[in-house]
Amino acid sequence: MSLIELIILLVIAAIVGLIAQSLARYWRGGILLATALGFVGALVGTWLARALGLPEVLTVSVDGVAFPIVWAIVGAVLLVGLVALAGRGRGQFWGVTPPSRVTMITAALLALLSLLVSSGILAVSVSAYALMAVAFLVLLLGNLVRGL
Repeated sequence: MSLIELIILLVIAAIVGLIAQSLARYWRGGILLATALGFVGALVGTWLARALGLPEVLTVSVDGVAFPIVWAIVGAVLLVGLVALAGRGRGQFWGVTPPSRVTMITAALLALLSLLVSSGILAVSVSAYALMAVAFLVLLLGNLVRGL
């Protein structure tokens, strides 16, 4: 595995960790913790999906390494929930929506993922146009919900 492919996996794990923290509405740590949550969430979520007999959904493959996005988010949300329960309020609870900074980072990383797919560096089961549409949808919903 080359350095570029490792960086791509780190970026995907960071996106998953940030999404999980925003879904759980609990923030503790920085981007490094979000990346670790993404990787560990992928392990926990994949194990849970296999134990329940569920199919893999939206798996990203980088140099033969499969990264299950949906199950990684599910596993990371479970881990963030456990951290929130064990931390007894030492983290920061988000309000209705995560900070706009997280929305922007998520949308930018989805756009970067779309560029990697369209250039052929990364192979996923979703088209580059769909990834870009999701990036714009994240921006739109993030701004709409935050503006209420």
